[in-house]
Amino acid sequence: MTYTDAEDRSPQLRGALESVIGGYMAAVAEVLLTEGVPVAGVSAYGDVHDPSQDDFAGDVEGSVEFTRAFSRTLVGDGGETGLLWCGVSGWCFFHIPEGSGRSLLDSARWMGSGLTPEPVRVAAFLSEVRLDPREAGSGERPFYRAPHSDPGVLLRRLEIFGAVVEGTDPGADDVVTRLRSTACRRRAVEALTAADQEIVDVALHSGELDALAGLLEYVEGATPDDGLRELARRLARDLALRARDGVESVDEHREAFAYAEEQG
Repeated sequence: MTYTDAEDRSPQLRGALESVIGGYMAAVAEVLLTEGVPVAGVSAYGDVHDPSQDDFAGDVEGSVEFTRAFSRTLVGDGGETGLLWCGVSGWCFFHIPEGSGRSLLDSARWMGSGLTPEPVRVAAFLSEVRLDPREAGSGERPFYRAPHSDPGVLLRRLEIFGAVVEGTDPGADDVVTRLRSTACRRRAVEALTAADQEIVDVALHSGELDALAGLLEYVEGATPDDGLRELARRLARDLALRARDGVESVDEHREAFAYAEEQG
């Protein structure tokens, strides 16, 4: 697709860029979720001529975001972390310690490997980050294109990863929600059907059990994945019946296990 100078500043171009950036972020999220990384969401920004991005020497961008618990395992504090894709410099991992006043650029570790590396390569970079977030990649920022330049060329480069349309079904958030649900169901089935399981004694307050049942009920109602919805329903029922009937019923009330075996 080719844009004229006037069209370069059009809402249609911004929408098209956000669509393909969202598709790229979703493709990376899919690989990470398959590897067990708890992706929380993605974002896409496509205003290629936004002057406020000049402070960052950038223009369009996207991100793949993780759960806060996962971020803590990476850096050991409550600061802000994430994978950012910059339309000028490609991917980086950043860590902004809480209350530090540092900017993203102060802490960015740049992946290199070009402007639009394959999603599997981005996942490999995150694996390097998990080994040592302060040494992975490089502190020197690369530049692969000039800010605000050749949006049509950038659009074509990103189109190979697919596209999503924000504000419709499926948008980027909808796609990632489905990917997360699928990954969660896969992990639940694997856990429920794992070999050589032991019976574990866990003491719960009644309120904690009620809270867990409520969370499972929320999953049942919120997930778009039919299999995960049924697993959540059966697991909640198993826990409620075991609480009623006592420890002797642990092997009697295993509806979730039976369903997981069917799915496996």
